[in-house]
Amino acid sequence: MDAPIEVSFRHFEPSDRIRAKVEELTGQLDKFDREIISGRVIIDGKNKIGHKSVVSIQVELSYPGGLAVGKRSGEFPSPTGQQTFDTALTDAFHTAAAQVAHHFQKRSPQDVKQLAHQPEHGRIARLDTTVRNGFIEMHDGATLFFSEAVLKGRFDTLAEGDEVLAIPSDEEGPYGPQASAVKPIGPLA
Repeated sequence: MDAPIEVSFRHFEPSDRIRAKVEELTGQLDKFDREIISGRVIIDGKNKIGHKSVVSIQVELSYPGGLAVGKRSGEFPSPTGQQTFDTALTDAFHTAAAQVAHHFQKRSPQDVKQLAHQPEHGRIARLDTTVRNGFIEMHDGATLFFSEAVLKGRFDTLAEGDEVLAIPSDEEGPYGPQASAVKPIGPLA
């Protein structure tokens, strides 16, 4: 994260356990290393019902282009108050974090989808000239099956070790992952 999370307690004196819980939950936000640019946690206990405080919890996480907010409330103290408070605190953090994740997840599939159909470099590992198909070893270690039907060029000119550009298919074939298009580049130097 670019900036630390600002934590403030209003009308409420937190115990060491509550401070540790808030610190633990803010630490979990590190997975949004570059997405969250600032954050604020406000725990306000001004509403009283008898000896109990109804604590309102608000978690605000700023990210480029927006603000995620998680709000919950929980009683403190009571026999179930600690559990209610911890659950409310955790839920407020998770709600705000889920909004941030959803925002960036919405943007990612388009980028990933576009990149998934880009040609990748590989080399021909095996050819079967009788049935006119073969296997391509990609630079990331994956092996793709291809047939003459997806080849952009002449099958007779291919040789094992030749460099190709291949587009992995979304669907697997009977031989595992397969290419949806293959274009020869030439011998691998």
